[in-house]
Amino acid sequence: MGYVFNCPTRLNFSDNAAQDLVLELSGAENGSIFVLTDAGLLKAGIARPLVDGLRKAGFKTTLFTEVPGNPGVIDVDKALDYAKSVRATHLVAIGGGSVIDTAKAVGVMMVHEGIGWEDFQWGRAKISHPSLPLIAIPTTSGTGSEVTHVAVIGDSKGFKKGVVHPTIFPATALIDGHLSLSLPPNLTAATGMDALVHAVEAYLGKRHNPITDLYALAAIRLTARWLPEATHNSQNLEARNAMAQAASLAGIAMDQAGLGLVHSLCGPLAASYHVHHGLGVAVLLPATLAFNAPEILGERWENLRAALGLDETETETADQLSVWAKSLLDQIGLPIGLSELGVEKEAIEKMAEDAVRMVMTSNNIRTATAADCAFILETAL
Repeated sequence: MGYVFNCPTRLNFSDNAAQDLVLELSGAENGSIFVLTDAGLLKAGIARPLVDGLRKAGFKTTLFTEVPGNPGVIDVDKALDYAKSVRATHLVAIGGGSVIDTAKAVGVMMVHEGIGWEDFQWGRAKISHPSLPLIAIPTTSGTGSEVTHVAVIGDSKGFKKGVVHPTIFPATALIDGHLSLSLPPNLTAATGMDALVHAVEAYLGKRHNPITDLYALAAIRLTARWLPEATHNSQNLEARNAMAQAASLAGIAMDQAGLGLVHSLCGPLAASYHVHHGLGVAVLLPATLAFNAPEILGERWENLRAALGLDETETETADQLSVWAKSLLDQIGLPIGLSELGVEKEAIEKMAEDAVRMVMTSNNIRTATAADCAFILETAL
């Protein structure tokens, strides 16, 4: 079977993001650097050294901090207007997926005058010009947005819909574990589980290929080894760097190979109960792995087992995977059941029907019906 692998983003695994950001912008000294972040990161002192470093190096730098946790088209338009007012030539995104995706949208719209982001979302217009160059600097180890060619933004009605196009890839991903040292344990755990699920679903997805398998298995190994340490010992830089690398490797894998049933189920879960995405996929993982286990056979099972560090003498794939996932959730202090998130049995049928319509469901290693989705949700309660 043929396949295509395309990740043009330059990966800079850095020990000093402020210093390397200046180097990455070498040649842009006459440009206008537009930096997007959120107020919390600025207040926490994470974004400021990067911005100050640019200004000290002589770059014309504008800072925009009004990016919310779940950005919509109104937020993109606000950032776009500001970027236009300073005639931005280069973009820098410092933050999680929300900040990076907002920057991606701004970069595209800066070169498509008169076209709204919803026009791209709903197919009324096509991306026809290269985006402004974007340097994405993740401050959480989870979304992988720094290495993907999709931007997920809420439309005017609040529906989160992605736009996929090769020009959306950031020019550079600047990855530095120092930037996540202050991330609290609950967010370290939830974002880390998001990275793990990206990797697992990419590995088990129908669109996987030998290259995405390499990235996915590497991310799984790193997360299984280092997520508990990063969660419980926030100042362990080795753990933080490992998780930062895992998130980017998982992002590359899932961007190329696609996702699966965990993310399909999490869509309606998050919409109905406003659950943090990483927390949602984390709690759904054990039951979904148990459902998928009968299709994880032969070499693919052996590779996954080895990456997770599971006992090779065990033969019951479903039980091993589910028990392992629940044990990891317990280790990092996350809920094990959906009921702990307030989910009620009465809501399951509707969530299952919505999940089976999600495009990611068709990429899952095992075909799932609405009844299967309901069974998984009930098991996860």
